[in-house]
Amino acid sequence: MELAAVRGVTWRAVGYAAWLLVLGASPHVRADANRHTFWEVKGHTNTVYLLGSVHMLKPDDSALPAEVLEAYQSSKSLVMELDLNGVDSEALLGTGIESAMLPEGQSLSEVLGAELYADLVEHAKKLGLQPEIMDRFQPWFAALLMEQTALSQAGMEAGAGVDEQFAQRARDDDKPIIALETAEEQLGFFAHLSMNQQRQYLRATLKDLNTEGTDAAAMVRAWQNGDTAELEHLMRKDSASNPELFHSLTTERNRKWLPKIAALLREDQNYLVIVGALHLVGDDGLVELLRRQGFQVVQH
Repeated sequence: MELAAVRGVTWRAVGYAAWLLVLGASPHVRADANRHTFWEVKGHTNTVYLLGSVHMLKPDDSALPAEVLEAYQSSKSLVMELDLNGVDSEALLGTGIESAMLPEGQSLSEVLGAELYADLVEHAKKLGLQPEIMDRFQPWFAALLMEQTALSQAGMEAGAGVDEQFAQRARDDDKPIIALETAEEQLGFFAHLSMNQQRQYLRATLKDLNTEGTDAAAMVRAWQNGDTAELEHLMRKDSASNPELFHSLTTERNRKWLPKIAALLREDQNYLVIVGALHLVGDDGLVELLRRQGFQVVQH
């Protein structure tokens, strides 16, 4: 594994604190389906749009509905998990690598135990990764690296992801991005996991690698069709595999974001909010949380 690969995973861990994540592309427009993973919320004098993102996509799947691009044009600012245009990836590289490293004197093979490490080695070799290169990293980082590698080999590209498509547009149009979180906060979701939680996360990741391409394809189809029932099904599957991590990465963050998004609905300008698609569905998703506060939220 080259340093560039390590850097890429660190950037994704910092940039999104989730499993997929991003880096650069150009938007396309696809023919409208009946529904999209896209909602409209009416404020007192403005509109806030909610767009579900898939952070890595195949280029052929990366086209966006015309009405989403129209919402972008009508919006004063983007609201995203992280301001991708305002983060210095070079500066974060050192922080990310440091947070991903095991304490001095420890190795991945030792903290995982013989059985789990043997499973990691088997999967790493199938992906063309050298297991010994990961031996100084914490289990959560090894899990992210292997998942990202599997997705890349399935043809999914970070640059085709929804987030970077809009970040690139915002760069071109000099449109501001409001960040819901800092990079340090996102990295902390993983770095603060106990070793037992990290082992559980890695174990679940290795198990899911066998169906990574199939699961990713299902996620993309659901996202393209605005199929909230299927998105909820996939969300429950993620939750079941690692409930504590899922709660930290999804449910808790939704609740922290809610006041910030509700505050936008008291302004005069429109906003386009872009977050991972699974943050918008389910009883604890942002759509339902906004409805409980009395807002009218309509899916398009």
